[in-house]
Amino acid sequence: MTSRRTFLTDPSDVHAFNRRPLRDPSAVRAWCEPMLRPAWDAMRPGDSMPLAGSPKWEALNDDDPRKLAAVLHAALAHLDESTPHAIAARFAHELAAQHQEERVLLKETAAAVSAAMSSAGALNQYLPFCTLAARRTTYATPPLTADEIRRRASRSWGLADHPSTRKRAA
Repeated sequence: MTSRRTFLTDPSDVHAFNRRPLRDPSAVRAWCEPMLRPAWDAMRPGDSMPLAGSPKWEALNDDDPRKLAAVLHAALAHLDESTPHAIAARFAHELAAQHQEERVLLKETAAAVSAAMSSAGALNQYLPFCTLAARRTTYATPPLTADEIRRRASRSWGLADHPSTRKRAA
């Protein structure tokens, strides 16, 4: 018997993210529905369902259907909050909030650094491209001839009289 290594691309393989859920909230809701209906019928207009464990819940008689309904609502809420989708949504919300805080912090830091550099005069020496382009067109220099380019190149590159740069007599 050989063991087969599972691959994420194998559609017949069962992974944690594509397996059937361990519990089905809709089946639990369907089971709770007959017990919740009398509680809703017993409520008067303007009343709210008491929270399980609250003083209002403790004041109810043990045979009151609202007492059982409050406990069932708490159980259903816990069941809904522990589904993978709900956990992923909470995690995504936390990550988005953290990302937003980091963006605000970076923006404030960049503004503080820019203000400090401006007040120190560090940004005055770096001109924007549009200013440099305008200055280049304002102070035009005449084009150089080929001889002038050669003479300036020889002077700047140090091509002086040297055995390696002499032309050999034929």
